[in-house]
Amino acid sequence: MFEFKKSKNFRVYYLLMIFLVVPSFMFGIATSGCKIENEEVIEDTAETVIEEEKVIEETPAEEIPDKSEETEISKDEIIDEKFKQFVESIDTGEGEFIELDYNDRQYLVSVAYKAVDDYFSGSGEPDESLFLEEYNDINKKVFIGFRVNGRKKGSYSARKDNLAESVYIAALRTIEDQRYDGGITVEDLKDLRIEIIILGDEKKLDENYEKGIHGLRVAKGDSSATYYNSVAIEGNHELDKLLEKLCKKAGLSEDCYHDDTVDIYYFPTIHFATTRFSDEVTTFYRCNVIDLKPEIDMEKIKKSLDLAKGWMLLNLDEEGNFNYEYDPSNGEYSRSNNMIRQLMSSRWLAEESEKNDILLQMHRVNLDFVLRNWYKEDGDLGYIYFSDKSKIGAIAMALRFLIFSPDFKEYEDEAVKLANTIKYLQNEDGSLRAWYIEPDYSYDEKKLLTYYSGEAILSLVELYEKTGDEEYLNATVKSQDYYIREYVDDMEINYFPAYVPWHTISLYKLYMITESEKYKDAIYKLNDEIVRMQNQDGKPYIDFLGRFYDPDHPEYGVPFSGSTAVDIEGLTYAYEIAELDDDFDRMYEYKKSIFLGAHNLINLQFDGADMYYLSHPERVEGAIRYRVDDHRIRIDTTQHTIDAFSKILDVFYK
Repeated sequence: MFEFKKSKNFRVYYLLMIFLVVPSFMFGIATSGCKIENEEVIEDTAETVIEEEKVIEETPAEEIPDKSEETEISKDEIIDEKFKQFVESIDTGEGEFIELDYNDRQYLVSVAYKAVDDYFSGSGEPDESLFLEEYNDINKKVFIGFRVNGRKKGSYSARKDNLAESVYIAALRTIEDQRYDGGITVEDLKDLRIEIIILGDEKKLDENYEKGIHGLRVAKGDSSATYYNSVAIEGNHELDKLLEKLCKKAGLSEDCYHDDTVDIYYFPTIHFATTRFSDEVTTFYRCNVIDLKPEIDMEKIKKSLDLAKGWMLLNLDEEGNFNYEYDPSNGEYSRSNNMIRQLMSSRWLAEESEKNDILLQMHRVNLDFVLRNWYKEDGDLGYIYFSDKSKIGAIAMALRFLIFSPDFKEYEDEAVKLANTIKYLQNEDGSLRAWYIEPDYSYDEKKLLTYYSGEAILSLVELYEKTGDEEYLNATVKSQDYYIREYVDDMEINYFPAYVPWHTISLYKLYMITESEKYKDAIYKLNDEIVRMQNQDGKPYIDFLGRFYDPDHPEYGVPFSGSTAVDIEGLTYAYEIAELDDDFDRMYEYKKSIFLGAHNLINLQFDGADMYYLSHPERVEGAIRYRVDDHRIRIDTTQHTIDAFSKILDVFYK
């Protein structure tokens, strides 16, 4: 048996066998340089978020099947047909300021390549027949960008009365651009890829500016500078940072955007390109390649799931530690860390390791790393200790990690001690305390428990499922009943979306064990509410479709893919209860929400041409971006997506 720490060949061998959908360039990556250094803690913040409120529409009575055997058989087909009609009704909002079909875009790209050919062949003046009449009177500024193997090699603009001529002239000017490694050379031509960005009409900067959708321009007198839309995404820059850079580019002071004499404009864009990942001309939306409509099927879910699993495995370093966060803009791994998110990933690997001996070896190395670095004991109590504190959420996730390990029997004593600590942190009324070892700073325990309480309850009920020990079931019921009173009965006072998915899963397990109606009713109330908070119309931007975020409640946190994933995982458990209950209305509404969320996550996954600007695409393929305007990768965004998609396959595509 070879050692796991011969990690490169080891992991390449496994991934080739298991995840063949991952392109071959991923498998050569050496991970030893990717490990986290000097870990710093990130405290848990509000993450589960929701989108513009929507009321669940009642299904018309005539669409609800009766209870006859014949209609029972066709119920899934009725739901699928109704969802298909819903998808067809979605307005994708493609109304761009110029109508360009695929052939137009392909032609304009060919004009740019012709300009490069003419320059290097010394052909002289361009052939006027290139500038087709149909592009006359399209007087828009055009930027051309050159890339060689992902690296920018020039960018310049032009504006003529004919759009094709603008492309041609901008391409010639880009050849002369020496700012990026001295511009392109003859040797670069075989790998040259060209992107075209067409600028729409400008408006004075206001609250409607949208990162990645709009470009920016600053101007004062004869000084002016422009950034097209992709600059914000490629560099992951927020508005203030972009304006600072633009001011400097224009030759003004970096704080010029605070000067009332400086004009600031924003404008829409059309962005398409050739890339090293596709022979096709690709159209980008916020530098991403997206499906506009949520047409979800088993193959699409499975492909995305396999890509995500491949990324997770390559993100485990040779010591057995998951890299916590990666910034594609600078190619650097974060020094930060978070125990709950690490242990959620470890739990996934533990469960996955039952399927393959190589994964089992990886799991054991990860398990050894966790126990050596973060697990501590205090008599009969076990806990996770990191950055001078120990929280119940991390203790619960460590317990789940051990429960799902194929080596559970070997570590049952540690599991029992972790469970003892959770019970130690349980008050007489069933409520829980957030810390075993408190931090030396102030905190909002009530808010922390919106995450931790469901995680802790779930770990106890799973330990009961594993061992059959009634002690753990009794502790689970005690705490779950308390939080039903706080989070469900008093939802109007205490609602916070973070608790919905974790409590949904624990409630589901308790309902399946006890068949108590109170658990089923709580599942319905929680998930009816989360569905109302999902963006189901794709407004104001189509890549918002399917995410959970409520702009009227910023205290719920920013929109991000991890919350979308865990919300639809919880909804899939809720769907199972609705199916058992023969509740057609909820089956449809939950399935619609699940598929919209899955659509949103698939659109956020790095895969193919949307890696066009990255210097290390092998580090990101298969990972899920943080959100549409923030391409950072954190382990929980991908791990939650894996759990959600695995559950979707299990429930809808058995």
